[in-house]
Amino acid sequence: MFASCVGTPETYRACALPGLRTVAEPDSLIIEATADRGSIFTAYDEILAAVAAIDDVEALVLLHEDVELLDPRFCATVRARLADERVAVIGAIGATGVTSLAWWEGQGAGHVVESRGTIDFGRHPCPVDTVDGLLMVLSPWAIATLRYGDGHPAGFHGYDAELCFAARAAGREVWVQPLALIHHTKGGYGDAEAYRRADAAFRARWITAAPVPH
Repeated sequence: MFASCVGTPETYRACALPGLRTVAEPDSLIIEATADRGSIFTAYDEILAAVAAIDDVEALVLLHEDVELLDPRFCATVRARLADERVAVIGAIGATGVTSLAWWEGQGAGHVVESRGTIDFGRHPCPVDTVDGLLMVLSPWAIATLRYGDGHPAGFHGYDAELCFAARAAGREVWVQPLALIHHTKGGYGDAEAYRRADAAFRARWITAAPVPH
């Protein structure tokens, strides 16, 4: 199952949708959620609740509208990694030693081709603290268990680290997995003040008050 929070339909149709048509299986459900709620935390919680109500979901792939998946064997790769029930979240790139939303200041892992250049921390699967939210694959356990709930800042920052740290606090694992994709990003933080608020909330929740072991 695939879901994208769409803010710019033209970008979604040009980037994410062609990739989904490449990798999705005949019975794959594709959810196109709107990004007009003012909070990606709320939008993702609504997606998780809807997907959790569906029987026999193998995985939920949350991806940005500007991410184009390229590998027709994507679903097979995801199944193989999620065969290990300890794994809750899979991503293409991330890091260990993460102490803020600036995960790239930690020890990077993974590989992503972006429109602004290639980011290459290595092309081997490994556990990490968090993955980048450009792509997050959630296991059945994660779909059933993880929710953001109330108390998160409005906006679109920090949802990836929050989800990954919550999974790890529950004893599950987060993995970087080599996945062929292109991130057609413009870069930048967007709303810098919203980013600072989200970063402060994340650090207060996970780094200062209740650090998660690495």
